[in-house]
Amino acid sequence: MNFRMLVVWMVGVLAVCGAESETFMGTAARTGTYKRPLLIVDGKRFELKASDQADASVGETLARFSAGDTNWYAVVGIRGLVNNNEGILVDRITPLANGPAVAGTGVSGGQAVAGHALPGPAQAPPAVHAKVVTVGADRYLVYNYDDLATMQYTVVIPESLKTVRGLLVNACYAGGDSRGDWTFCEYYRQFMHLHGFAYVGSTATAGALPLPVKTNDTAYAKHRAIFEAFQASLQMIATVSRHPELAHAPYAGVGFSAGGGFAFNLMVFAPERTLAAVSYASPYNFKRRLTSPPSETLLGVPSICISGEQEGFNVPDFNTDPSLGKAIIDEVFLPYRPKGATYAWLERQGLGHAYDENRQDVVGIPLLDAAVRARYPKDGNPTKGPVKLLPVDAAAGWIADNTTWKSGLTEIYPASDFKGDPGRSSWLQNEDLAFIYRAYSTYDKPLTMTSPGNCGPGMPSLAPGASVPIVVDASNFPGWKTMAFYDGARKLAEITQGPTRFTATNLTPGYHVFSVLATDANGNVRTADPKMVIVRASP
Repeated sequence: MNFRMLVVWMVGVLAVCGAESETFMGTAARTGTYKRPLLIVDGKRFELKASDQADASVGETLARFSAGDTNWYAVVGIRGLVNNNEGILVDRITPLANGPAVAGTGVSGGQAVAGHALPGPAQAPPAVHAKVVTVGADRYLVYNYDDLATMQYTVVIPESLKTVRGLLVNACYAGGDSRGDWTFCEYYRQFMHLHGFAYVGSTATAGALPLPVKTNDTAYAKHRAIFEAFQASLQMIATVSRHPELAHAPYAGVGFSAGGGFAFNLMVFAPERTLAAVSYASPYNFKRRLTSPPSETLLGVPSICISGEQEGFNVPDFNTDPSLGKAIIDEVFLPYRPKGATYAWLERQGLGHAYDENRQDVVGIPLLDAAVRARYPKDGNPTKGPVKLLPVDAAAGWIADNTTWKSGLTEIYPASDFKGDPGRSSWLQNEDLAFIYRAYSTYDKPLTMTSPGNCGPGMPSLAPGASVPIVVDASNFPGWKTMAFYDGARKLAEITQGPTRFTATNLTPGYHVFSVLATDANGNVRTADPKMVIVRASP
């Protein structure tokens, strides 16, 4: 078995002969005559020397190597000549509790590798605990990084997945815990299989450890610190899991409340790495997350904020948190949508600060799915370094008029046909998403889709080729003359009489969101809440 782990640390490139900082895992040793410190990696000897950047603890640890220490260590440094032999100029050394067995596919619960603790209060060293979890017919490698001074993160990788292409990051709300959501939320779990992604969940202990930042803005510092703690956790899990590509895998972010805010942290602090971001009940709020105007790359990250009508995010007298200011949607949309920001906003009728009964994922997950399919390059390979995401073409998208939610039917247009105020509009990647958005955002819908059921974490997935009955209650719109059934923007059928139902057949793997449009004799068009089903990836 190859016990060597090599990852490029994201803290930057150290310019020594053009080399990059690397992390080596191996056993401590010493030379025979002069007892100089060594690291044995896969049977290969590396002589060790403290670099100019190393602190005193590195020299102390190397002295223990020379005295006979034979424990496991992670050594961070740059390759170079040491005493005219192949060696490592060492920046940091981290002791490992259990050696390489933790990273194998047969790992059992309770094994751990000590992590590199971030600066903070004295505490026991954080650790990565690894185990195998079976859900249904599939097995998953689960890596828990426990660092209570910052946050506890879990990375879940399908056991059969050799290379993690990306990360579905579902951060939790304040006081919550999203680490296990993947076990019961079918559409999150199937996202991994559909796209070759890993899942990332967390507990709500973020923000306790502010990291050094060049600003006096404490709100910015807190958000930046939370993001940097997340990156540090991923680096340690990348090492232990033997998936170094985690250091470069792109993000697809989703979350409720503080978790939604974290999804926006991803796009703000790593826009070049974020495929899309979806937030439920948390605003973009660039005032807290930026110290300068957003870059073109940030403006080009497809994203949506879905808030509740009762939250009042955009009313002039918004004062739930005075530090947020007033009209916190306009604060972003009025200046940046006219500049091509690929952002959307949807205010859910009657909803407060809560998950919806027909959960907001009915819009958010198809948006993330579409972004992965459109932005991930065919030759993208995070094992070779950062993946250069494809830009979206704002002119090729669709636009929803945010001023028409209460008009009976939200108005949607191809981007080239929209003549309204761009600052009060939402950008959507394609026509499918526009149809879903229209159905979900429209107020006072007279139609009700009774099958499929509401979108929620307990909804089951379906096998490829499955059929689904679409059933509509039209009792509150008795004068309808025609009724059309849609899967995304694709019309499945149109009826003029008889039972208000249709069966969608031979469904392909992926997310299917159904909506209906009914028209009465006066030409009034009305809709129902959209409903989603998930079809598993083909074996």
